[in-house]
Amino acid sequence: MVKIEKGNIVVVSFTLLFVGITGVVASPYQDISKIPIFLQFFLLITIVMLAVAFILIFEVKKISGSRTWNHILMANLFTIFHTITLAMLLNGRYSFTSINNLILITTLYTIGVCMLNVTEYLLIKPLLKKEPNVMRIPYALVYITFFFIWVISINIIPIVKFPSFQNINLLFLFLVLYSILLIYFIYSFFYISKSFQKVGFVHKPFLTGGIGGFSIFIMLFIILFTTNNFNIEYYYILISFIASPFAFIYYLNFAIEYPALIQPKWKALMPFDLPKVTAALTLAFLAVSIYSTAKEYPNFSIYQNISYIFVIAFLLPLFLGIILLLTYLKTILSRTKLRYWNYQKYGLYIHIIITFYVLSQIVLAWNNATSITKLLCAMFALASFAFYIFFALDLHKMLKDLIIKPTFDGLDIARYIVSLSSVFFLIFFGISFTYGKAYEVFGFDFVAYPVIPFLIAFSLIALWTYLRRTHKAFEEFMRPNIWGKLSYLAAFIAFLLVYLIYTTLGTYIQCFPFHDFFFIGYFIAMVIWIASIRTLTGEPKYKEKGKEDIVNLLNSYARKFLRTDILEGLWEIAVDRYVQEGEELVISFDPSRRRFDLEKADEPTRLKIAVGLLLEMHKLPDTVKIAIIKQSLEETKTEIAAILNEKVLMLPEDLRVQFDEDLYYPILFEKMVNNLIKHLETFVPLSEQEKIFNRLKRKTEKYSSIRFEQDGIRIKEGTKFSRDEFFDLFKLYLDSIEDKFPFKPFLLYELIREEIKKELDPYNITIGNLLNIVPTGLEELDEVMAGGLSKGSSTLIIAEETRTKHKMLLAVIKQGLKERTNVIYAISKRPYQQIRGELLTDFKDFKKIAIIDLYETIHSEARVSGLIETKHRIIVPLNKILFQRSIVKMIKRHPKEESKIVVIDAYDDFLSYYSSDEILELLQKQIEGLKRWNCTCVISINPHSYLITKEGVEEVKKNFENVLILSGDDKAASVFIEKLYHGTPSKHIIRLH
Repeated sequence: MVKIEKGNIVVVSFTLLFVGITGVVASPYQDISKIPIFLQFFLLITIVMLAVAFILIFEVKKISGSRTWNHILMANLFTIFHTITLAMLLNGRYSFTSINNLILITTLYTIGVCMLNVTEYLLIKPLLKKEPNVMRIPYALVYITFFFIWVISINIIPIVKFPSFQNINLLFLFLVLYSILLIYFIYSFFYISKSFQKVGFVHKPFLTGGIGGFSIFIMLFIILFTTNNFNIEYYYILISFIASPFAFIYYLNFAIEYPALIQPKWKALMPFDLPKVTAALTLAFLAVSIYSTAKEYPNFSIYQNISYIFVIAFLLPLFLGIILLLTYLKTILSRTKLRYWNYQKYGLYIHIIITFYVLSQIVLAWNNATSITKLLCAMFALASFAFYIFFALDLHKMLKDLIIKPTFDGLDIARYIVSLSSVFFLIFFGISFTYGKAYEVFGFDFVAYPVIPFLIAFSLIALWTYLRRTHKAFEEFMRPNIWGKLSYLAAFIAFLLVYLIYTTLGTYIQCFPFHDFFFIGYFIAMVIWIASIRTLTGEPKYKEKGKEDIVNLLNSYARKFLRTDILEGLWEIAVDRYVQEGEELVISFDPSRRRFDLEKADEPTRLKIAVGLLLEMHKLPDTVKIAIIKQSLEETKTEIAAILNEKVLMLPEDLRVQFDEDLYYPILFEKMVNNLIKHLETFVPLSEQEKIFNRLKRKTEKYSSIRFEQDGIRIKEGTKFSRDEFFDLFKLYLDSIEDKFPFKPFLLYELIREEIKKELDPYNITIGNLLNIVPTGLEELDEVMAGGLSKGSSTLIIAEETRTKHKMLLAVIKQGLKERTNVIYAISKRPYQQIRGELLTDFKDFKKIAIIDLYETIHSEARVSGLIETKHRIIVPLNKILFQRSIVKMIKRHPKEESKIVVIDAYDDFLSYYSSDEILELLQKQIEGLKRWNCTCVISINPHSYLITKEGVEEVKKNFENVLILSGDDKAASVFIEKLYHGTPSKHIIRLH
């Protein structure tokens, strides 16, 4: 299923050697005999499979930058934790549970994890388009890391012990909710899989994922039915199955979001943020569990004389400020997606936890505190409330300046209340387990040692740095406000008050052995907030990087945006407009870094997206509200043009019109001609090249701005060519070179064709634009015919009625349309709707094609006696006079000097109504008329038709300059080039692929 190359056996060998040496060296110090051997193997096998699961996602993320894959990475992380806690549960059961039951449980779980790997493999294989290689050398570190996880696990599992628990009804409630989630997970996977049964897509991957979930579901019931004592095993089961819901939820998030990228209807399967709701409920279960367990401990007496009304009075204002702050923070993060706000969020979480810890100590110490201490405690609560409310007001002012309206969602507010209450009571009742015990942080008491002055000095410096740098970064977006400064001043005052509270409590504070963690937590929060500044500092400008690149310019502009939701909107529009299907997998936009990653896209796509975004940035209303773009639109265009030069011409027409494109055709002309001069120097010396340009100057005025120097041409700065003038001047040069080329022109055309294909294809300039050649659209055929058919020539394709014939004719038509050549297609073999559908898969409209439809009258019961005209179609009866008239009508819609392609596949059906000599005469007249009107014609005739059998194949062939004979069909098809007007092909027989 996955690929293991011979060379990568080194990785396996190294890993096994490392594992072996580690085991031998560490064996005197390890005692892993307490864990059954089968559990050790279970852990090893499962962890190895999870390592492979991570690597499979790393493989797909190399080609797909989508954040959707992060859901699987998060799920895999929780699966690791679930695996370890499950092993912990089974290790505790080993002495009193049947070994067969334990093996059954581990087997079912292993099947579930195995199905996870199969699901990931089936998902990523179509994207990788090859077998994923999970044993490459860079992944050796992943396997070593997971090996260490295994070693640490088997050493920690025997040590971890949990107390018993009396209220097992809580466990049953948790397991019921867990079962509902698991059933919904299985249902969603099977339902989505069945919906895509006919289409494919995620059918097989989600089917295997559902089977894996079902295996875990069975395992859950076996664990429950084989439990001897729920009171003893409560925490083992609870901890084991806490990780599992999060793993399933993140897998479910992916299962819904992935197909929703194509069909948004699937988002309905997850109407709210399930991971966050689950986290809130899990915290609630843990809080109730800790409370129930604490009641069984002697230290619970410290809670007996507490006024819980007093506790609620302390908490309500804080909760109000925190909920308001979290709501504003969520809103601004969802709209700007800056990493800065993520750092702010993490720092805030730490601050909330240490604040709750201090409040818990205050409540427990209240009856033993002096009046001064109580005053300090009240001031701490007030300072903490002030910090949160001022921080919230600061964010509210930012949202107002950024024209963002905060959203207050009832479910979010309920989730905040449950989570905050649960965290507080987890800390509050958790203190009882350590109350009165002797622990010291790093071996000393922070309050008793001169660490606090350092923390105070650090906090002051950090506060000053943070306020100065962050508000300097924001002040260009919005008007300055006082709330940010007040919030961090309040945080600093709260820090000092905690120190004073701890000091005034004297020896009683020693009853809380971890009280010093407040200072550590505060220090970490300040470090995180200072680190957040780094994300606001702008990257060096693109010119300072030593490489002028349009993507670097784009990213330098993106760094000036604060509202990255606006950038995301521009990005989605640009991808829809400029990116072809499948290419979106190799490009991405990271809102948190305000960075566009376009490196893996081809150059035309990269330029289109970058320039399109840069220009659209200037069109946004209220730009000053969302970004700092001081340059004008014209200045931005000048920057773009300075970087791109002639590559401006690679842009689509809607972007090219923003620049004076006539300035860049001379640059492209100079580049292309100098390349040809270099290639042809051996056959056409530089002295001859100089003479060519001197003659061309006398021939046309445009060449007067071109001078020949030592090794090439130089064009006078400021010279302008239009696209058509570029073609004309290039053709003049090629005609002159052809006269001086010492060999057959066919060889020269082969060289020029390769140069044009290599250098000019990104500019949408084709061989047909510069050479008197009409490519057939079949690469293998064009290669041996020096690019295609001679422009203005007539071509006979002798072919039976096969799919390959139609593909060949359609290739000629599509190639003509790509080169913006007018195409006329006369067909009696296939319906108009089918042809139209085939063309619309590659082209948006029918502007350049006209279809003469003879099929309709042949296969329709309704009689048609005249021409029925529509914009791009004429329905014609099988009447040679009306047929001629229809072709003339279509041709005369275009100027005579414009080249045209006429493809006719109808003569065989005319033979049912006319004699062979009449059709031959019609054929001869049409070929002559088409030449006069600058048409390249391709006509298909069946080798068994009455025209060829009656008049003779040679009699028909002599009317054409090119004769191609198609034989076989599909993969066995080949073309014999019997006659070619502009030379001898390098091969006469070509296999079509």
